Amino acid sequence: MEKSPVIAKVLARYPDLAPSSLNFPPDAAEWSEKEVDLFVGSAGFIKPKRPKAAKPAGQAAPAYAEVKPPAATAAADSAAEEAVPVKTPAAPAAPVVSTPADAGTAPSEEAVLPELPLTRWHKDAYWAPYATYMEDVGEKGLRLVAALNKCERFRNVGLKKGAGFNLNTLKERFGAGILLREFALEMVAKDIPSGIMSMLWVSLRLELPCSPFMPMYQVMVPEGSSEVVCKGVFGMLMLNTATMSVLEDGSIYEKVAAPLRSAFGLKKPDGKEGVPKFPRIYPTRGSPFSPTHGDLAWHQQLERQLLCTSYTIMPSDCDMYRVIFHPQMVSVCEKVNYAVGAPFCREPAVAIYANLAKPAGVDDCFDVRIFVEAVAGQFRVLYLFTAKSAPGGGVMAAFLVYGSPPGALFSEDVSACAATKFKSLEAFAGASSVCAAADKVLDLTRCHK
Repeated sequence: MEKSPVIAKVLARYPDLAPSSLNFPPDAAEWSEKEVDLFVGSAGFIKPKRPKAAKPAGQAAPAYAEVKPPAATAAADSAAEEAVPVKTPAAPAAPVVSTPADAGTAPSEEAVLPELPLTRWHKDAYWAPYATYMEDVGEKGLRLVAALNKCERFRNVGLKKGAGFNLNTLKERFGAGILLREFALEMVAKDIPSGIMSMLWVSLRLELPCSPFMPMYQVMVPEGSSEVVCKGVFGMLMLNTATMSVLEDGSIYEKVAAPLRSAFGLKKPDGKEGVPKFPRIYPTRGSPFSPTHGDLAWHQQLERQLLCTSYTIMPSDCDMYRVIFHPQMVSVCEKVNYAVGAPFCREPAVAIYANLAKPAGVDDCFDVRIFVEAVAGQFRVLYLFTAKSAPGGGVMAAFLVYGSPPGALFSEDVSACAATKFKSLEAFAGASSVCAAADKVLDLTRCHK
């Protein structure tokens, strides 16, 4: 099989890989160069899909790109990829692997991220395959925190693939970083992958409307399927790493944005583009978040338990900047559930929105107020984190949905977590006799029977 000209050409790119270690299928001689590269680059783990009858595409929300992963239409996609007007970087050569005898010697070149050779441009987004492992899957399928971690990892790979940037490059060359101000992720499928070594395709679509904003949209699709499992929105901002504040230098933003626009096929903004607003991304439910309604006896029980506890940010909650690492918000809220003995503490989280209004770092201690609404067999829960050092000063809020998938977020849920709602939430949690009246996103009027 190695005598095939296409296979020989691809194998030449991987001098450290023994051809005998690959078990080429009988039809490999018919594969395109890209299909062979996908197979060899994954050490024989990923076999290209051959042409099949097209499956009806699922309807996608307007905010997201075409969701069918490249593996689902490998042959038809080849021509489409060639027609993409932007030039994506060539797959890097395989990294040099050190042997035990080389221990202690410095590598001669920068290590190559393993996803880079497998990352593909498809339908206005980059895609790469990721496998699930023991830490990714719980009793009821893919963990929400694992989905967030895979999205985070691929965001870095996407920037590297698109423009050769990584976090170190941004910091050293531009004195810049990336700050995540708010984010959301929903488990939108009823059947969530639960197998070890399940293969998921993760996509990345980027927008660069104006300084300092760089919102990103991501979806996850199982290998061989066109059904979206997860979809997320990430409100990214560029950061000045010297001051750890939002970047104000528009010229630095443009130096970073220009190659990214080229890589993602984006036009330079004409000044009319708006920054995506999270409440506008999600559909309206038509009713506000109402923690006072539902089963009154159940809510009275929760009130007797005082739905308030404290939480101190730990080093394991934080990233390299010593501020909270956003996927850890899921784990933080789970710990809070157990601290108050919430009846839904064993239920999986199937959706999250978080408003990280202010930085939260190691040793920061918070009063956490928990507001619960039970709807249609799920628990919709809002968490308000208020700094103990500054009572009455909300720092961040999170909204999670617990129960069976799918998990859906609505515009009202996102708006209820806005900083303008913090004082009303604090007053309600403190059993104040004066609470804000109901509005279209938040109903804190107390009902008495």
